[in-house]
Amino acid sequence: MNTAINSFLFAHDRYIALDQARTDCGSPRHREQMHIELMKAYLEVQYRARVIAGLQYAEGNDFADEQ
Repeated sequence: MNTAINSFLFAHDRYIALDQARTDCGSPRHREQMHIELMKAYLEVQYRARVIAGLQYAEGNDFADEQ
């Protein structure tokens, strides 16, 4: 579980760093590339969050269920 949480935190920190750096883009091509990297980082954060929720559910923590 700690590995999953650390992976989530790393992905989240990367997303935040990219979000802060996106205003420094000078050209349209650079902005487009930054947007792609931001979306990839966002999807990774979402994936890592789902992994954590899946692990919680597998360990018998039913609060990971949507009700």
